[in-house]
Amino acid sequence: MQRLINKRVYFDVNVFIYALELNDDMQAYFAVVEKLFAMAVSKQIFAMTSELTLAEALVGAYKNNQALVELYETVISNREELAVYPVTRQVLKTAALLRSDQKTALADAIHIATALNHHADFFITQDKRLHTVEGLQKLTLDSLLDTPL
Repeated sequence: MQRLINKRVYFDVNVFIYALELNDDMQAYFAVVEKLFAMAVSKQIFAMTSELTLAEALVGAYKNNQALVELYETVISNREELAVYPVTRQVLKTAALLRSDQKTALADAIHIATALNHHADFFITQDKRLHTVEGLQKLTLDSLLDTPL
């Protein structure tokens, strides 16, 4: 976690899911995501995500309960400890370029493009299939489990 200090860190949607939809399968990751959010609040990292994160998180929330919908809307909002960037034309162009170079799902390409366009140093995800690009280091929650909190 030390390598994240003073860095720009992009949170993929699963970081929020592991934080807010805690179940037995996700228990091991809760301490990691809790520490990431604490680092953002204390300004040890500059945390960011895309508005697309909200859309992706709300799919399951709409199926389950309204309280979870409201919680996601509150947590995934632009505020001092979390920058939530819109999906702009430039993000879409970068995403299209990424997809032309490698086989990447559109949603993943938009996340990576947002991270790139906003100069993220790290991309935190649990999606092991997701490939980032040079200059953007991917860290899985699994890899963060092995580091001291």
